[in-house]
Amino acid sequence: MIGGDYDPLHDRLTILVKKTEGADSSRVGGGWWVGDIAGQRQAYDDLAAGRLQWQQANRFAHQGLEALKNADRETASICAWAATDCYVAALEIRVRPSDMRVLKKPAAKRGRPPKKSSK
Repeated sequence: MIGGDYDPLHDRLTILVKKTEGADSSRVGGGWWVGDIAGQRQAYDDLAAGRLQWQQANRFAHQGLEALKNADRETASICAWAATDCYVAALEIRVRPSDMRVLKKPAAKRGRPPKKSSK
């Protein structure tokens, strides 16, 4: 270990908490009762926007840090993976298909095109 206090699992969970800041302070969504049309629409909108996945990523990251405090590394590791999966799911929902197409091909060559030699 570097410096004796380095813990990659703790760092990973802490980074996920920071990346999903604000998810825990906002209105908890995802629930409604039968007949609550506005609540149902709001929950579906949150789901479609990736907000529920974002909140769950934050919750899993916090749970993982709590597990580390209790010396339960196995649970902390599971929470880290679950938080990462929820984080990625939330981001994937927000990415447009045109953004994904760019990732499928390499960048174009930069600079001026070579001059054609005249013979």
